This record gives sequence, C-alpha cells and structure tokens, in this order.
Amino acid sequence: MIIITVVIFEAFILFALRYYYVEGVKQTLRDQGAVFTSFYERDLQNESFGERASLLLQSFNFLIDAHIQVVDPNGEIIAENYRSSANNLTAFEDVSTALSGKTGYYKGLLDNEKILSVSYPLSMKQNKYGAIRLTTSMEPIEQVFQQNAWRLVSIGLLVIAIAVTISYFIANSITKPLKVITTAAEQMAVGDFSTRISNKNTDEIGKLANTLNYMAEQVEKHERLKNEFIASVSHELRTPLTSVKGWAITLHSMSEDVFIKEGLEIISNESERLSLMLGDLLDLSSLSSGKVEYQFKEVSIDMLLDQVVTQLLPRAERQGIHLEKVGDADVTIKGDFNRLKQVFINLLDNSLKFTPADGNIMISVEIKHPNVFISIIDSGEGIPPEELQLVKEKFHKGRSTMSGTGLGLAICQEIIHVHQGKITLTSKVGMGTTVEIMLPL
Repeated sequence: MIIITVVIFEAFILFALRYYYVEGVKQTLRDQGAVFTSFYERDLQNESFGERASLLLQSFNFLIDAHIQVVDPNGEIIAENYRSSANNLTAFEDVSTALSGKTGYYKGLLDNEKILSVSYPLSMKQNKYGAIRLTTSMEPIEQVFQQNAWRLVSIGLLVIAIAVTISYFIANSITKPLKVITTAAEQMAVGDFSTRISNKNTDEIGKLANTLNYMAEQVEKHERLKNEFIASVSHELRTPLTSVKGWAITLHSMSEDVFIKEGLEIISNESERLSLMLGDLLDLSSLSSGKVEYQFKEVSIDMLLDQVVTQLLPRAERQGIHLEKVGDADVTIKGDFNRLKQVFINLLDNSLKFTPADGNIMISVEIKHPNVFISIIDSGEGIPPEELQLVKEKFHKGRSTMSGTGLGLAICQEIIHVHQGKITLTSKVGMGTTVEIMLPL
C-alpha cells in the first residue's frame, strides 16, 4: 500500500510539474505576443505595419529567446528574427488558429529537437492583420524537468526503502508471535495441553497468548481431575466385581437348577467384561495422566512382531484366518517393548474380531529412513467413512455387535504418541482395513 501510494503521488507530482513548466512557457510566449501587439497598435491601425514589420520586430525587446515570425493574413512570412526556409506557415495548425482570431499552440520536433510554438493574432477592432508566431526550444525545460524528476524519484525510492524496512520489522513483530500461537493452538487441538506459549508482549497478541495458556492450564487441570476420578472409580469397582464374579462361580458349582446356572453364567461373563473395561479405563487414565513409567530400550522390530504373531497365531487358526508377516523387519527402535507389544496385540485383536473365516491378515514392514512403517492389513468388513475419523476417539464404539469398550485405539494412540510415532487408518467397507504405524528408527 505504501509503494502504491508513493507511486501514485510521484506520478501526480511529475504530471503537475510537467504541466507547470509547459504552461509557464506557453504563458510567457503568449504574453510576449500580446505585448508586441499592444505596443504596435497604432502601426496596425495605420496599415503601415506590413511595410515596417521587419524594423518593428528588430526594435522590439523580447524577454525570451525565441524564433519570432510575423505573417500576413495569408500566412506569408513578412518578418522574422532568424532566417528560415519557409515562406508560408498556414500548414501549421497554430498559425491557422491565430489567423482565425484565436491563440494557437503547436508542439513537435524540428531537427530532432522538441519545440513549442505559440501564434498570437494581430487584430484590432475585429480587423485581422496577420499573426505573430513565437517558437522556442523545449530542451532546457526538459533538462530541468528531468533533474527535478530524478530528485522526486530518488526521494520516492528512499521513502519506499524506509517504509519497507519499517514494515518488515513491524510485520515480523506481528507474524512471528502469530506463527508461535498458531503452532501451539494446533498442538492443543490434538490434545497436547502441556504446550505453553512463551510471551513477552503486552499488546493484543500478548493477551491472546495469555488467554490460550490459561485455557490450556484449565483444560489440563480438568483432564487430570477426570483421569484421577476414572482411575479412582475403576479401582474401587474392581473389588466388588471380583466378589460378584467369585460368588457367581461358587454358586454355579453348587446349583443344580439349569435356569439358575444360566443366570449365574451371565453374571460371571458380564463381570468379566466389566473387569476388562475397568482395566482399559485404568490403563487409559494412567497413560493420559503420564503416571505410566516407560522402559525405553533397544527394541528389535523383528523379535517384537514374531512374539505377537506367535501369540495370536493359534487364535487365527481356530477362526480359519490366514495370519502372516512380510517385509524386512531387521531394524531396531528406541521404545518400551511391553507397551509396543500391547499396541500390536490390541490392533491384531481388532482385525481378528472383524475378519471372517477364510480371511487374511498381513503384517507388512517397510523402512523409509528415518522411520519404519508397520502396516496391519486385513480383509474384514471395513469401517464406514463417517466413522473412520471417530474410531480413535475415547469411548467411541462402532455399530458392529463385536465392538468393545471403545478404548483400545485410544490406548494405542497414547502409547504411539509417547514413542513419537503416528497411527493412520484407511478402510473401505467390505474390503478391509489398513492400520499403519510410523515409528522413528
């Protein structure tokens, strides 16, 4: 905006300057013509002007260096102060205008030199006696104009340079804090409320940063209280559930009534399901609150995946599902072996739940430095597009009757996040699901 303003202002000034110079020359030539006409008014009226034109022209003191020509009503030159090759000037527009009784103007080139001509009518009491034409070079005016134009352009460039420098620092003072705030807000949006914005400003941007920091503190506080509440309730519920399940098993073994036995089996199974849910809740609250201690060591991906496949292969065979591991897994990462094993068992458990008999589950490993990508690809029923972005959220359960507590993927995501990795899901209904885990080597 500053550059545009300076350019427009400079253009206006230059246009006005040129107009001022040209009009000044026109006015001077016009005034000289008018003074000459007034000075020799008596000679014009006595009709002796034509005979004495040369003498009168030589005796008159012109205040400007110009080529002066006096023409009769027919445009014939009857006097001039510098000899020229022309005899009749009616071909020039300014002369024709002057002969009609008005002041005429002409701008053009003469021997590659810019000239300005002003023709003033010689008339008295509506009698026309001819015209006086004054022609001057515009080169000195052009030189003065160019000098002043360069000065104006130099000042304009200096103003733009100063403005650009000041604008750069002002823009940085706004954009840099905004970039920091944007990055922090994006981290908060994905659930990292431990992020804080370093702030030294006291302006509106500083107030915005303080507000976001306060918001993060409050959300983190409420998240901590929620996790503590879930952990406390889950822990307190485990003891009565254990008692309920224990008594259900005991009474089941003592009862002979089929109806009672069926009821006790339902109680026992539901108690087991609640115990598993409470276990997931305790795991999730512990992971979210950061109370879990990770044992980071060198972990062989090959060994980790072999153990997981060995553990779940019998179940896959019972369900008639083909489970295999492909790709180069001879790499190591820094991580907690048991927690990573928990992730892969959880993900494979989901694949085994939703893959029908004669289906396939493949674990693929691909190395793209500096990361390793482990994909679990199944030929199961798939996930609808509207649920794909929700399945990783806490407590979200799919529409399938085999859906669990809705905490498994949330737990996996917490563990992978601590390992500075990422989980990506892609799926097509009826064609299967691919879960890709990225971990840094």
